[in-house]
Amino acid sequence: MSNNQGMGMDGVGMMFSLFGILYFAIALFIIVLTIVFIFKAMGFMKRKNAADQEQNELLRQLVSSNTPSRTKNDDPTSH
Repeated sequence: MSNNQGMGMDGVGMMFSLFGILYFAIALFIIVLTIVFIFKAMGFMKRKNAADQEQNELLRQLVSSNTPSRTKNDDPTSH
């Protein structure tokens, strides 16, 4: 009788194993994409921090060159 089943139970088992392999492959793909995204984000933040530090230094130089040195009596906030 088992010879007459043909594609019966063997086909169902094969289909479930195919879905299991497919599920594992999709999960692995998502994990790899997550790791790649984390490294890309870290690289972007490193470049952004370096650019911000350079911009802050240029801004300090600009402010220090355009602002005359003030004494305590010249301070507009003191009354």
